[in-house]
Amino acid sequence: MKSNKSWFVFSMAAACALLSPVGARAAGCGQIKPDATDAVAAEPRAHKVILENDTVRVLEATIPMHGKEVPHTHFWPSVFFEQTSAVNEPWKTVNIRWSAGGPAKGYDSSERDRHNLLIELKNVDCQPAPAADLPATDAVKIHDPNISVVLENAYVRVLSVRIPPGGKEPWNTHTWPAVVVYFRLPPSQRLSPDGKKTPRAELKEMEVRFDQNSQPLHSVENLGNVMYQAYRVEIKPTSKVALATPFR
Repeated sequence: MKSNKSWFVFSMAAACALLSPVGARAAGCGQIKPDATDAVAAEPRAHKVILENDTVRVLEATIPMHGKEVPHTHFWPSVFFEQTSAVNEPWKTVNIRWSAGGPAKGYDSSERDRHNLLIELKNVDCQPAPAADLPATDAVKIHDPNISVVLENAYVRVLSVRIPPGGKEPWNTHTWPAVVVYFRLPPSQRLSPDGKKTPRAELKEMEVRFDQNSQPLHSVENLGNVMYQAYRVEIKPTSKVALATPFR
């Protein structure tokens, strides 16, 4: 007969196995593999893939009031954008947080309209690379009050970039690749130190893109009459060494 202590340890291990998604167990660096319980496979009505590569997967998740969502799993942690404005004012206001992922019980009948954007990180089973000093021209190091860090951990740094009408951001650089999120934009132009000006037309709906390269010295000028607002989800470098358990 097992001792009470041994039985407790066995029970806790079994419970953890049931509660943890299979794909989230450490199997090497960058080796988390979703299965049939993945949000996109199990509940495709609510989850739409709008961008995916070897580094990230970006999901748009929508559940109407009183809508049903079946249980599913988010295998990768994510930067979670939650729309807090009314359903008829998409992305006017948002709440940004880190989501650990894991099993989701879904909803028999959602008590409100839900509209979220999940930037899922595929490298969270890899150890972070040693911290490196960023140049003095880094977007945060220039200390512009309109560029702020809204979330940061070992794997991401999320910047909010705001430029008032007629304004121009200070010259700055970006070192890390990033998912860049625009919910809407006034007309603007990108400036280069050599005097080149690259115009950008007004954007009236959400756009999400992956910026895989570092960005040299540049500035953006707001040519419109409303606030320019962008979010840059910067992906910090990782090593090739696996974590014992994924970062949560």
